[in-house]
Amino acid sequence: MDFELQTKIFNDQKLAEYLKNNSHWYKELNRSRESFKDFYNEYKKYKRDIGGKKITSVIDNLDTVNTIFKMIN
Repeated sequence: MDFELQTKIFNDQKLAEYLKNNSHWYKELNRSRESFKDFYNEYKKYKRDIGGKKITSVIDNLDTVNTIFKMIN
């Protein structure tokens, strides 16, 4: 992996963490600089999935709190 690509990745803490957790991308990024686009697109998809899971979790928690309040009344 060339220096410019490393700088681009490791300047963004979350992107660097994603790379560490998905180490199979090291091989791809070492082979071809063009694979950064695929790597970044997969990272964005991962972030969208995480955001959706957080929203679902908040909705579930609110539903639980609502059920508890109904039981109290």
